[in-house]
Amino acid sequence: MQLNITARHLDLTPALSDYIHRKVEKAQRYFDSIIWAQTILAVEKHRHIAEIVIHTPGSTFRTKGEAGDLYSAVDMAAHKIDLHLVRVKDKKRNHRNGKSSVRFQPVAVHDSDTPPSSGNVSEVARVVLEPLSLTRAIRDLNSQPKPFLLFINERTNQVSAVYKKGKEGIGLVEAVIP
Repeated sequence: MQLNITARHLDLTPALSDYIHRKVEKAQRYFDSIIWAQTILAVEKHRHIAEIVIHTPGSTFRTKGEAGDLYSAVDMAAHKIDLHLVRVKDKKRNHRNGKSSVRFQPVAVHDSDTPPSSGNVSEVARVVLEPLSLTRAIRDLNSQPKPFLLFINERTNQVSAVYKKGKEGIGLVEAVIP
């Protein structure tokens, strides 16, 4: 992978250059075929900005981190690009394998005594639960159209659900067995 570092309004030190190389090279964990990467560092008054651009065959990923010092800005941008690359890689892998973390299997319920309009259950969906971390569950929730996601919390080993609250909010329901 070819890495270009551009510094605007600052001097690029060897220590900063090595730090950026270590952070950006971690992106190769997610994509083996990275063609090139570019890091743009800038200082504007008291703002330190780090922008990372990674180009793979067919895609270009770009993130920007802004903080009080340059190392924190690089950390923020590298963290954002890692999250983005993980999301894209999981999406491609799940799409290729035809998998998702939760699979709904509708099962028809036949109750001949009462019609469905009387408030009785007319369909049951069985859900295959998988153990997930909370961050992975939130990532899976954001990548699916359903407003909720049921999973087994890896930390507590209990059934939990995350759900969408408004535009950007996320709620968590943890099942507690008395």
